[in-house]
Amino acid sequence: MNVLIVDDQERILDAISTLVNWEKLKVEQVFTADSAQAAKEILRRERIDIMLTDIEMPGEDGIALHRWQTREYPAVVCIFLTSHADFSYAKEAIHNGAFDYILQPAAIHEIEEVFTRCIRHVEKKKLLEQKSSRYDLQTPERLKAHVLAMFHQKDLFSQMEEWRQDSCTEGESWWYLPCLAEVWQVEIKIISGLLDKVLEEVFMGREGIFFASCELNAQQIGILLYGNGEMKELPFMKELLYYAFMQMEQECGCEWNLYMGQYAEKDLPNQIRLIFDFCTGRISKKNEVYLLEMKKSIQLRKPDGMVWSRWLIRGDTVLVRNQVRNLLQYAQEEHLTIGYMQQIIRAFVEACTIACHEQQRNMTEIFVESFDYEKMMNERFSIQELEEKVDLCLKQYESILSEKEDRRDHYSVKERMQEILVYLDDNMEQMISRRDAAKYVFLNEDYFSRVFLKETGMRYKEYVLKNKMDYAGKLLTETDLPVTLIASKVGYENFAHFTKMFRKIIGVSPTIYRKKHQEQDRS
Repeated sequence: MNVLIVDDQERILDAISTLVNWEKLKVEQVFTADSAQAAKEILRRERIDIMLTDIEMPGEDGIALHRWQTREYPAVVCIFLTSHADFSYAKEAIHNGAFDYILQPAAIHEIEEVFTRCIRHVEKKKLLEQKSSRYDLQTPERLKAHVLAMFHQKDLFSQMEEWRQDSCTEGESWWYLPCLAEVWQVEIKIISGLLDKVLEEVFMGREGIFFASCELNAQQIGILLYGNGEMKELPFMKELLYYAFMQMEQECGCEWNLYMGQYAEKDLPNQIRLIFDFCTGRISKKNEVYLLEMKKSIQLRKPDGMVWSRWLIRGDTVLVRNQVRNLLQYAQEEHLTIGYMQQIIRAFVEACTIACHEQQRNMTEIFVESFDYEKMMNERFSIQELEEKVDLCLKQYESILSEKEDRRDHYSVKERMQEILVYLDDNMEQMISRRDAAKYVFLNEDYFSRVFLKETGMRYKEYVLKNKMDYAGKLLTETDLPVTLIASKVGYENFAHFTKMFRKIIGVSPTIYRKKHQEQDRS
């Protein structure tokens, strides 16, 4: 590492060249020049890595010297010396590509601190240039072969050392970010070549980010991003990848999805396996980047064909339609799977079969010529497509009902109340308002309140509160679940509020209630 110091004041040249601990900074040689012309001669003659130059000098000033150096020797990194009077010039120089400035007069330790950062910058820049040079000399097919093996073998991948050698990623500071792309509409070889071009434009210009990709099959491409040092924020990487794929889409008109994994170091093969587990069987919106999130999935509500059949028999097709739509939309937040969609389809077909049998009609009558039973059971649909198919079937069923003179236009109040009580029990962890309960059984809210009081002997709010606290009491006596978890199971996120309501209904706090029952069991 060689340094050039340029200043027209001899005392400053002597002070910096002799007082700075160059040996500690691992600087081999320090050259000095008292003018821009002398500095140019040294730059032409010697290999200089860093130039520290004053701005105000007789004749050609430091700003002009920097412009010349940038044009003739762009690899040299420039630091400016400046005083208060020419501070605005220093700011301009920084904008023009200088590394930093030192405000005079400056203590030696301040000068050493700037040089330390600058030397680190130069070393990193050289490493990346070396890596880029070696990367250009690599046979791309070798890197593609490694990525292909990684994605096919997953956690059994055994060529990590060979990959490190061929990709020049030896050492412990390298990180990896695996991704899996799914593409449609365009031949995979065309997309693969275009994707490499777009990714190169997006990443190769960014410091410390490299990539390798390969075709896995006729629809999937494995992508491995990797770099040295600090890992980039995942949302930032997601944004870059989305931009890259949108560029590719504009150029070739393809449809795509991209699944991003988590950063890996030694556990790269396992992270690749997790990506496949994450996206297998998922029904996702096209042209989106999905980030693999390490969180526990929610338990989706199981579709109930028997309940739906009762609704259809009494003519409530709207209720079935809304139930299917709600299940699909709720599941969509957790990335709907093919398996769960098949559950919904089977439950819907079961309900239609039972309802049509009750009406003494053939279930196939709810399908039209362009959309038959086989397509319903076997085709893969998007959420929107399935909603449309369900709507089509229900309209056909409604036409069957309209032909029957004895069609029931509504079901009894008692049936509605039984329905809502079951619904409240099944959704204990939710806070279901009176308005939502009335909507569930298609009643006016005020009328619902009067009917509920008549059928149960309690007002809706009182019933819900007592029902939740009775269930909480059962959990307190029959399980070892923490009281905070029991509170959430009956819809209370605020523990203090839960304790207050429990004491109001039961008479004692949840903790005392559990303790009393434990003492009774021991005696």
